[in-house]
Amino acid sequence: MENKIEKSEIIEGLDSNVTDHEYDGIIELDNALPPWWLYMFYGTIIFAIIYVILFFGMGKFKQQDELKAEYAVAAEKIEAYQKEHGAAVDENTVVLVTDADKLADGKAIYEKNCVACHAVNGGGGVGPNFTDDYWIHGNSINEVFKVVKYGVPEKGMIPWEAQLNPEQMQNVASYILNEFTGKNVEGGKEPQGEKVN
Repeated sequence: MENKIEKSEIIEGLDSNVTDHEYDGIIELDNALPPWWLYMFYGTIIFAIIYVILFFGMGKFKQQDELKAEYAVAAEKIEAYQKEHGAAVDENTVVLVTDADKLADGKAIYEKNCVACHAVNGGGGVGPNFTDDYWIHGNSINEVFKVVKYGVPEKGMIPWEAQLNPEQMQNVASYILNEFTGKNVEGGKEPQGEKVN
């Protein structure tokens, strides 16, 4: 009995805090927030204001400067990696480049490694003629890159993936297609493969 009286007295004491919201017999009280909670809340607001002032370009801790510095370091690392290993190019992502510097690199690679079999003018020798409309393994940039990369060992063409990085293979394949395709040089090797144009 005492327990019931205590509960009713408590409920009566809450009448001053009761709001007009009631859901399924559950009443809502308008109690004041605990002081410790309010201090934490106001503290987070003050902290946020100070943080914004100090870290978003208005104070001495400029995160944008740090971010730019990190981007510069990352760009240097990417450039060093690409210089050593070549860009992320394979037979699926290769593109026909037309940049003069890249084609000059492709020409240097061709003259150093390819002329023995394909001739200086691309007319062929041991290897096939690049200047006519007939291609054994196709004349898209993807197909030429793949032949350069993996070679055709059964026909004497060695794979170049161990000696050239992917970007160099892209450059030499682009040079072959840009420089020789459709030239039909005099004295070129007889057609081999299928006509593609």
